[in-house]
Amino acid sequence: QHNCHVSEITKDHVILDNGSEVEFTHCIWATGAGAHPLAQKLKKNGLSVNQRGWIQVDENLQSLSHPSVFAAGDCSSMEGLAGGPPPKAGVYAVRAGPVLIENLTEFLQQKALKPYVPQDDFLKLLVCGDGKALGFRFGIPIYGRWVFKLKDKIDLMFMNLFKAENLPNLQEGAKFDTSQYDAIADQDRVPLEPSLAAELIEREDDDVDYQKAWDVFRDMAKDPTYRNEVLLCRTQKLAPVISAIAK
Repeated sequence: QHNCHVSEITKDHVILDNGSEVEFTHCIWATGAGAHPLAQKLKKNGLSVNQRGWIQVDENLQSLSHPSVFAAGDCSSMEGLAGGPPPKAGVYAVRAGPVLIENLTEFLQQKALKPYVPQDDFLKLLVCGDGKALGFRFGIPIYGRWVFKLKDKIDLMFMNLFKAENLPNLQEGAKFDTSQYDAIADQDRVPLEPSLAAELIEREDDDVDYQKAWDVFRDMAKDPTYRNEVLLCRTQKLAPVISAIAK
């Protein structure tokens, strides 16, 4: 239902403010991101903020109204992009981080700033609570224990950055390490043959090597030609199934 609000949730019903009830077996609470109250306070002091409360920035993550203010992640909205601002998803905030660090230091030295170019798609992962997870990338649904292992790996890679031994060594005049958090995994490798790649990421059994599957998705992200070849192999494999269902 549209144009209504949730008043209460029971173990098997959502109760709306108009008095009606919606029965459910599983409830996924996906309310989306909300603006931080600080943004509204800054707006009163002249900072450019859009109608939803996001700090408006350009491609350099620099405020449209105050050049000395930078913002990245869920608190901001990148204006001027052909496809509109990127979604409120952690991957965009994480990948904007290194660009933000570099631009802050370059701005203080009055040097040219570096634009942040958001990716046009991202890997979506959801833990199922039973040791498995499901995901979605390039229109391909993925599921299984290997998907959970993949999510766990990605999360741990990022959180490990905050360990004392992995924090940057801040020295005056030295350049910051602005590489992406997963750059180490972006090493040169020979992509898996497209038909084998399509077969691998379709599997749901426990024997799937999550690292190899992740490599497939990374190679698809880097090389549009390879991506299309994998997607074509998957489409050809599904064609008989789709045809049988249509009949």
